[in-house]
Amino acid sequence: MKTSRIKFCLMALICVLMTSCYTSRVANGNMTITEPTLKVNSQKNHFLLWGLLPLGETQVAKEYVGDRKDYTTETSWTFVDGLLNCITLGIYTPTTTTYYLPIGDVKK
Repeated sequence: MKTSRIKFCLMALICVLMTSCYTSRVANGNMTITEPTLKVNSQKNHFLLWGLLPLGETQVAKEYVGDRKDYTTETSWTFVDGLLNCITLGIYTPTTTTYYLPIGDVKK
């Protein structure tokens, strides 16, 4: 009984520590990752079975950046995404994708 409580506490601690874990940032066009950008929008992506099966369209950048060639996308797990993944044991695995444009391009 005591070991199951310890395991539960460790799993809860791991969920709390996973805030903004698994972040990947991709620069498209002539951009670099370190270039100053402004956030345009965010989108939730819904997956099943540890991210193997997407539900609906995911990461449709054209809706947020238009015909621009230079933009950055960042895909990450928020705390809520990680918590939902843990609660459903990986059956439902959401991620959050954020779109960024270069500062000079936003003013155009």
